[in-house]
Amino acid sequence: RMEIDINQKKISIGDRWRIYIDREQSHFASRQLFGWSSEINLFRDTANRARYTIEKKWNWLTASYRLIRHDGSIFEFKSVSLWKLHYKCQVESDLYEIFGHKGRKYSIYKNDRQVAWWDKEIVAWFQGDNYKMISDKDADIELLISFCLIIDNSSSNDDEGNTLTIDLGNIGPQARKFDTGWQPKT
Repeated sequence: RMEIDINQKKISIGDRWRIYIDREQSHFASRQLFGWSSEINLFRDTANRARYTIEKKWNWLTASYRLIRHDGSIFEFKSVSLWKLHYKCQVESDLYEIFGHKGRKYSIYKNDRQVAWWDKEIVAWFQGDNYKMISDKDADIELLISFCLIIDNSSSNDDEGNTLTIDLGNIGPQARKFDTGWQPKT
């Protein structure tokens, strides 16, 4: 079992995230605004080369992103249903599906088997959103973090952290119910 905390800080030229795995800072991410689009780069703390680059693709009613891994591999992240908060990403031979649930929870499935879930804090005080993820010990943590950053980006209101934000979460339909009995592999 791994516990990942993703803490956002909104700044005037984009966003920054500090990421902790089992309470130790291990990664950081940054988003710079470039015209109509944005790009998020995910780094290990000690690296100067991005592990993943997340590029938002222009689409009217769907979330569509390109994930570019450090080795040059490119994966497409797309909405299956924005109404039901259902997304997918084919990563080589593995199909990842991300499901939004009632409230602020999301689950990640790899080949129809759950590997992680996260919850967003209800209140954001001036700084930005905070997420707590629980995952299998052997999961591709950088990919899972990228999924969370994409969902954050696709639902961002770009208020630069100048207000108190209360997020009551999803009250609409869901493609898959949250599995309260799921336990991560250790």
